[in-house]
Amino acid sequence: MKITTVLLDAGGVILDESEHEKVLADVITNTIKEVKPEYTKDQYYLDIEEAVQHFNPKTYRYVIWKYTRPDIVAYNELYSRSMEVWKEQQPPLKLYDRFAKEAKEISQHFNIGMAGQYRNAILSFLEKEDVLKYIKYPFTQDDFEITKPDPRYFEQMIQRIGVSTEECIMVGDRIDNDIVPAKQLGMKTILIRVGLHKDQQPRLPIEQPDIELESISGLAAAIEELGRIAEL
Repeated sequence: MKITTVLLDAGGVILDESEHEKVLADVITNTIKEVKPEYTKDQYYLDIEEAVQHFNPKTYRYVIWKYTRPDIVAYNELYSRSMEVWKEQQPPLKLYDRFAKEAKEISQHFNIGMAGQYRNAILSFLEKEDVLKYIKYPFTQDDFEITKPDPRYFEQMIQRIGVSTEECIMVGDRIDNDIVPAKQLGMKTILIRVGLHKDQQPRLPIEQPDIELESISGLAAAIEELGRIAEL
C-alpha cells in the first residue's frame, strides 16, 4: 500500500514543549504544596514518570489526584487553580528548530496533517512561522469532540481527508496517546522520544512503533523509509 499521508502530533513533533514543561512543573508542585507542604519538584518528576508508565492520558491531572483522592471536590479546586496560574504563566509557543526543514522535505512527497490537542490559536502561530503552508490538513482539537487516545479521533480525521488508515503514518511523542491508537487502526508509526514521555515503553510487542527517533532530525528520511517498506 502506498503511503500518501503523514499525521504529525503538534506537541513534541511540531512544537518544542520543553519550556512549557518546566513552567508546569513549578505550577503543579506549588499547587500540591497546598495540601502537602513538604512536596518537592523531585517528587513531582517521580509522580510524572509513574503516570507515564501507567499510560495515564492526563499526566498532570494524575499527579494532583494522587494527593487529593478520594476528595473529588479538593481535586477539582486544586486542578482549577493550577490551570488559572498556568494561563497566566505559560510561555509562548515555540517551533522546533529543524521543523521547517523537515516539513518542507516531507511535503514534497506526502500530504501532511496535524493531529494534536492544541486549539485553533496554533494556526496563526504556524502561519507567522511560515510553516503552515506545508500542512495540507491543519486540524486542531477544535475540529473534533473526541481526542486521543480514542482511536475514533484518528478515524474521523482520516475520513475527512479521504484516505485509508493503511495509507497513513502517525508521528508522535507518546506511545499511549499516539502510537497505540494509530497502530490499532493499521497505521505505520514513528515515535519521537522527547519530553516527559521520552522513556515510556510499550507494554506489548504490538505497541512497538515502526521507527524511533531521538529528535525530529531525520524525520523526513524515516518517513521515506517507511513509505518504501509499505510498498513492498
